Amino acid sequence: MSKFIIHNPIYILLLLLFPLTISAQVRNDTYLADLFNAQGGAQLFNQVENIRLEKKNKIRSELGNLSDVERKTIIERSMMAMERPWTNLTFSEFNEFKLNGNRSNYEANYFGRRNKLTALLIGELVEGKGRFLPEIVNGIGMVVEESTWALPAHMYLQKAGDGLPDAEEPVIDLFVSQTATLLSWTRFLLTDELNAYSPLLIRRIDAELEKRVFTPYVERDDFFWMGFNKRKMNNWNIYCNTNVLISALIAQDDQSIRNKIIEKSTRSVDRFLSSYSPDGGCDEGPAYWGIAGGALVDYLGQLSDFSDSRLNFSGNKLVHQIATYIYKVHIDKTYYVNFADAGATANQDIGKIYRYGKLFDDKELLQFAAYIRSGRAAVNVDMASIHAFVSGLGLDKELSKFTPKAPQPKQAWFPDLQVATARQQAGSSRGLFLAVKGGHNAESHNHNDVGNFVIYKDGTPVVVDAGVGVYTKQTFSADRYKLWYMQSGWHNCPTINGVMQQQGGGFAARNVNYSQTEDNVTVNMDIAQAYPKSAEVNKWERSFVFNSKRGQITLSESYDLKRFISASTLSFLVNGDVKEVAKGKLAITNYQGNQVYLSFPHEQFKFRVETQEIADSNLKKHWSKPLVRITLEKLGSSLVGSHQIQFN
Repeated sequence: MSKFIIHNPIYILLLLLFPLTISAQVRNDTYLADLFNAQGGAQLFNQVENIRLEKKNKIRSELGNLSDVERKTIIERSMMAMERPWTNLTFSEFNEFKLNGNRSNYEANYFGRRNKLTALLIGELVEGKGRFLPEIVNGIGMVVEESTWALPAHMYLQKAGDGLPDAEEPVIDLFVSQTATLLSWTRFLLTDELNAYSPLLIRRIDAELEKRVFTPYVERDDFFWMGFNKRKMNNWNIYCNTNVLISALIAQDDQSIRNKIIEKSTRSVDRFLSSYSPDGGCDEGPAYWGIAGGALVDYLGQLSDFSDSRLNFSGNKLVHQIATYIYKVHIDKTYYVNFADAGATANQDIGKIYRYGKLFDDKELLQFAAYIRSGRAAVNVDMASIHAFVSGLGLDKELSKFTPKAPQPKQAWFPDLQVATARQQAGSSRGLFLAVKGGHNAESHNHNDVGNFVIYKDGTPVVVDAGVGVYTKQTFSADRYKLWYMQSGWHNCPTINGVMQQQGGGFAARNVNYSQTEDNVTVNMDIAQAYPKSAEVNKWERSFVFNSKRGQITLSESYDLKRFISASTLSFLVNGDVKEVAKGKLAITNYQGNQVYLSFPHEQFKFRVETQEIADSNLKKHWSKPLVRITLEKLGSSLVGSHQIQFN
């Protein structure tokens, strides 16, 4: 695509006079910076004070529109939070990550403190009687006194490395930026109340925001997530940039500094956009979408709001693709295709999906947001963060205008991500659902899973991807692939000559092809190069054919080995009980009571079944009962062969 370059002075004048929508012809590596500069740069944001006042008045108005039930629910939650003692953050727990890899102990107290402050803030906004204010002040005091707002697991950002924080070198990680928005919103929404308590409170918040966030953001370019080192970006980029931008727009009163932050953020987020492929697929998976591609809509929304809508992003096709990704990988209810570090279920951010729908006037996104809302409690108040709460005010009223409906497309194909989905009936969870991936083994939050697939029956999991356990130091270390749920042998992949797949960008699917007709979806790939040389394999072609008319999935494989070392095996991880009903035929009955038959050539394979107990607390959120691995072991020692496995 050609770079957007303006030479005509008349055209420049038109750009300054009228809002601009740059189309997808613009290169996404300079899209935001081009648009920002073409529209007048910092001059776009010369009405920040007026827009702040409008935003504050709108929030107050929406708070007044809360129902009695919503108001009661919020106050009850805030009272419960006030009764909980403040958590302590100790150096000994902080240092556990360096000493033994544990990050959970410190993080539980860290987030407990912020969750309490958030609940108190929301309670005070809704009630407005000052009852929560003393404890809000205590919470502010604790947060501003912390040596760092970053997590122990992210201390690699400081020059001193893992261990205790260096207070002389403030670093910005995901949760420094998140804490900044919490304090910024507190300052913004309770300005009068905090000043009445003590004018020193806001001065202290401002000083900490300046030292910990605004100054390092403006002065440093070396934080990896900024993207100026040209590495591929992930959720860190957009999440940090969004939070810093929000903080600057509502809490930074120095216009010069604020404008520097806005301008720099456009260049940094351009790096996020340029890391996306045209299909809009999120290689971090749907669990991360809300703080990756989903967070982008919040960033764009802030730019649009505070430029008085003079920045318009509705013509960017890539951003639209990023938005629609989330419903294309939706299976049913809260189930999503969970490749990479994703659980089988996810609670998506309704507001982000709705705002994308409004941005692109996309009926399917708007209906999908309404669909997700329809599956939640009658009183659905998001108190996870103050930004989510404020953004969600009035959302139920807006969603009531749309028919709750999951798009559930019959087929979807992400050619860059190399992920395909297919279901028996468009717009329905009835029958079989298949998702297949090719890709490579250096994806963000990677699992060694080239050629992996999942199968659902009537919207419930049968052949599954286990997901990811609780994050520890090992999760992001060289020992990551010692964790069973990261290994190809515990995904639905072959183990060739006794050898599993290897991590790295070169370990990838080749010759990936996708085709579809009215009744068939076909995905072909050669996964031999996903394995190290020790697997001694020339070719391992894997083909999936989903016949929606017959309700049948056929997995065909042909292989060519350099030499035979040990029997190759096929693994199938299932969520349910397995019973042999005939030679070469297994009945898989999942824990929801739905059944799928797995048929294999019994003269070519022998099978065994083993149970994987689920002890990890994060995995237990998705799998309350043990998972079962079916292993088909290839008989004989032929170097060349083929076989078919069927699911129906």
